Amino acid sequence: MSKKNTPEAPKSDVRGRTSYFVQYEIDGERYFEERSLDVNNGDFLAPLGIKKVNKDAGPLGNLYDDVDPESDEGKKVLNSMIRRNKLVDFAKDWAFRDDTIEASFESGYIHYAREGKLPNGESASFINEPGVPFLVKNDDNSAENITRDPDITPQEIFSNDLFSNKEDLKYPIDMFIGEPISTLPAGVQASQDYMFIEQYQYQPPQAEVDQSIGNALTNGLQRGTNIGERFGSCRLPIPNKLGVSNGVNWGEGRANAVEMAAFGATTSALSKAVTEKDIVTLLKDAGKQASETFGALKEDLANQDSGSLNSARILNAVIARSALSRIGINVDVDQFITRETGAAINPNLELLFGGPQLRTFSFLFEFAPNDEPEARMVRKIHRWFRQGMLPHRRGANASRSLFLGSPNIFRLCYMNKSRRIKGLNAFKICALTSCQIDFTPDGVYQSYEDANAISMPVRSTMQVTFNELTPIFANDYGQANGDDSLADLGTNIRGTNNSFTQDDVGF
Repeated sequence: MSKKNTPEAPKSDVRGRTSYFVQYEIDGERYFEERSLDVNNGDFLAPLGIKKVNKDAGPLGNLYDDVDPESDEGKKVLNSMIRRNKLVDFAKDWAFRDDTIEASFESGYIHYAREGKLPNGESASFINEPGVPFLVKNDDNSAENITRDPDITPQEIFSNDLFSNKEDLKYPIDMFIGEPISTLPAGVQASQDYMFIEQYQYQPPQAEVDQSIGNALTNGLQRGTNIGERFGSCRLPIPNKLGVSNGVNWGEGRANAVEMAAFGATTSALSKAVTEKDIVTLLKDAGKQASETFGALKEDLANQDSGSLNSARILNAVIARSALSRIGINVDVDQFITRETGAAINPNLELLFGGPQLRTFSFLFEFAPNDEPEARMVRKIHRWFRQGMLPHRRGANASRSLFLGSPNIFRLCYMNKSRRIKGLNAFKICALTSCQIDFTPDGVYQSYEDANAISMPVRSTMQVTFNELTPIFANDYGQANGDDSLADLGTNIRGTNNSFTQDDVGF
């Protein structure tokens, strides 16, 4: 629906958005509801449509389906208290700002934020809210970007047909990938193993999710989806030298007895204090708590027999180091204890888990086009990777942009006839960190005449390096529910043919 005035974002929104997506989950289904932030057309906070994450989307399918408010599903969503609570919080956040309150009155959604009554006397409630539009699905079989930058669209950045048409590239162009072959009996499809790579616009995973301090401290940081608009795909023969390496970080940890005792006593005292005092007072008293802890340790050591004199020396050395550090003198306690007593402090050395690692994958693809159409396909593939991996300037005046937009991201899968090859590893969403084209892999430049490119190298190679955006966890092999890093993989790991099984390599 066109608007009479140019849409204008609230001045208080540093991202300059004219719409906002409210996320919620109902009965295991995830929804994105678009609401207007346009302060210039009388529809501020009004609904613009509801989309549902399509769990069964194929490699070329829509990632999101529009929800018809008149359907049974739409009525269930509109009557949901989960949706109502999310929208009330959203309206309260936006309606009462200095630069939006006038637009809130004009659109009438100030009453929804107040949970009061409309001018006609009816209750202003998001339950069974009227006027929620139903947007017809796109005809281009693509997923719609749900956090598009208002100043410059992906089509403006990737303006050539290669990206705007969301082409599905393939090399060799006669590679069998599961289509019916005229020389084979009816119903028989031939396919070789191939690598299926899709390109998407990067979406910040924590741009519009609930990060309240209580929820974050209780459940950890929440993250959303990484993938936005789809920019086509590429099928290539599986290269040689395949491998996978999972890694985690382990490191040496040291803690002597005094440090462990002091830490345990201090944390115990603070745990008790945190329930009795506010945070500011607690922080002010932290030094006092530590001092009292050392005093208690000293009394405990004084009450021990003479065989504990070395323990007392350790405590004295620790306190001396703390005092000397205040005047800029740093000393090695372990060294001086050994000099004085001839004994070394037991460091309780142990190997401790430090965190996960991100995986890296490198592939080398070889190209030797047989004719001009295949040579054109090779040039497209080279550009598709090399342009898609680059950042872009943001803003209307891209020549002097303050910010840079993130490069596109990629979804990889080893396939045969659209089925995931379970004898090879699966991938999470990846960033392309390196793409190297060698136009003279044999050490000699050779080319042939090409009507579209003047000259075309006879052979070329492309080496690409991908880094996964998120680490692999043991839970991922069970496809844990609610994990957007797995939901982003779509049917690559879901469905009858692609779900993980007991004898599956997995990630």
